[in-house]
Amino acid sequence: MELMRVLNGIRRWFALPPLPDTVVIDGVEMRSPYWREYGDEAIKAGIWRKASELPRTLRVVSRFAWQASPRAFVAILVLQLLSGIASATGLLATTRVLTALLAVGPTPDRVLAAAGQLTLVVVAFAGRGLVVSVIATLNSRITPVISRLAEDEVIATASRVELAAYDDADHHDLLSRAQSQGVSNLTQAYNQAVGLLTAIVTLAAAVGAVSVLHPLLALVLLCSVLPDAWATLRGSRLRYISSVRRVALYRRKSMLNRLLTDRDAAAEIRSYTAQPTLIREHRRVGDVLLNEQIELGKVAERIGVTGRTISGLAVGAGYVVLGWLLYAQIMPLAVAGAAVLAMRTGRSALSQLVLSLNRLHESGMYIGDMQRFLTEATARTRPATGRQAPADPEVIELDRVTFSYPDASKPALSGVSATIRRGQVVALVGENGSGKSTLAKLLSGLYLPQSGSISWDGVDLAEVDESSIADRVAVIMQDPTRWPLTARDNVRLGRPDREDPQDLLLLQAATGTGAAEVAEELDHGWDTLLSKEFKNGQDLSGGQWQRMAAARAVYRDAPILICDEPTAALDARAEAAVYETLRLLSQGRTVFLITHRLASVKHADQILVLHHGELIEQGTHPELLAAGGRYADLYTLQAKAYQPDELTAVGA
Repeated sequence: MELMRVLNGIRRWFALPPLPDTVVIDGVEMRSPYWREYGDEAIKAGIWRKASELPRTLRVVSRFAWQASPRAFVAILVLQLLSGIASATGLLATTRVLTALLAVGPTPDRVLAAAGQLTLVVVAFAGRGLVVSVIATLNSRITPVISRLAEDEVIATASRVELAAYDDADHHDLLSRAQSQGVSNLTQAYNQAVGLLTAIVTLAAAVGAVSVLHPLLALVLLCSVLPDAWATLRGSRLRYISSVRRVALYRRKSMLNRLLTDRDAAAEIRSYTAQPTLIREHRRVGDVLLNEQIELGKVAERIGVTGRTISGLAVGAGYVVLGWLLYAQIMPLAVAGAAVLAMRTGRSALSQLVLSLNRLHESGMYIGDMQRFLTEATARTRPATGRQAPADPEVIELDRVTFSYPDASKPALSGVSATIRRGQVVALVGENGSGKSTLAKLLSGLYLPQSGSISWDGVDLAEVDESSIADRVAVIMQDPTRWPLTARDNVRLGRPDREDPQDLLLLQAATGTGAAEVAEELDHGWDTLLSKEFKNGQDLSGGQWQRMAAARAVYRDAPILICDEPTAALDARAEAAVYETLRLLSQGRTVFLITHRLASVKHADQILVLHHGELIEQGTHPELLAAGGRYADLYTLQAKAYQPDELTAVGA
């Protein structure tokens, strides 16, 4: 029992203390020890498991290096081999130089005897220096390309993942680790791999030379580095564990930092004097991160001191062995001098080898996160089927559609069935949280139902290419993205590849939605950059952004139009103009309209009434009023705001 207590004490001495389970009062994500699964997994991973993962890291690094420059990659491998040959030649020639200089006889004769080998030493080490310089030059060219290739792959993969992944906190954590650590550590891993190869070649040369002099010295050389290797490996594992368990905290801190400095939130923060609350939260998260870094530094230093102390003792033992070999006349003095040089070179190479291995192992853990993200994100990307969605569907059929968000306690939609025909205007009505926007995303192919199906002309959307669905759909979002592009490109983004050299189609779309009036008021018209974060840029009001979004959807010229609260930020006159445009667009198109303003849906061909994710009523405006159900209640409630006596008073 006493031995176990001692061992546990030693283990705690070299381990990080746990993070508190409750970090931030208002942050739900922070209250649960989300980091434990990652920390425990990393702790359980022993040295041999990590060593077995090293080839995987090297494969990933080699793949990116080959993509960056096949020629440079091969050249570096060949030059490293030449560097090792030069090192071995120089060390062995040094032995012969010392042997000649320490031989019996006149000094001039000994110098002349050593001259040939001395020339070889100079040529060998000068050649090695030249080779190392060429390798460094090649590395400086290939490293930035590797970084760009990795960044491009992460961004491209993230942009293709299904929309539902963005509702998953684990996806955000993994993406954050891939972006913040995976990409940067890939370039570091490449540099460490090159350093590892250099160390292996140099070590092979040194060990070869030492073994020729006396095999026992090679064993001593190895033992002198092992404690340092343990310390470096243990430190790298702790840094990774600390990094993984802090990732959500870093995300939280970054989010608060963005809110406190972002232009969009600046007005509301000042209006509610929310600065003290947000700053306090920012500091609380920062304190936890700071304490973690301090504790990591303490533990890392304890480990480092232990490793360096034992290594120092081992080095001393090595020189004792060398002294004994001299004393016992097993090794001549000249050979001993060469052995000291070879041992110092070998120990330096072995230390570099261990350092490179451990740094490569540490970077490999982050690269593993990046690879895990790429794998999981690819798995959450709809595979290309080669099958196209119908170009202009006659019938859209919803058959018992059910959809749930990740970690949700109940479905957002449950058993929704409906039939929509081309040219119909279909209104989706219901209170907040009823599932209207979710249904719109399913109709546009952004989500796929977990059960049931959505089909166009009998073709299940789950069986066609996602891009072909998107090509047939235009969407006006309630809160459209404020693209930091010119006004012209904001509209053209609706279909960037559309042929419109004279902007005739663009102006047609802009005129019907009020975006043309917005552009006329800008300093540089359609060429105005719509972002105040750049010089000479301008910002738009919420209503003006919504007009741009409407123009973008019209410019897309798709057979299916989905409007999610398209006039929420517009005044009454602008709203009437947009709805008139939508009415004209509905001819020959299928339009889905989501709105809380029920007066806007009176002329819809179908009204689907949703409540808690279920379709509870379906019909035209007169039919639903006559039924006296939830739609009738909601409509009557809104109509009370416009009583005849109030309208008369306004008219007077």
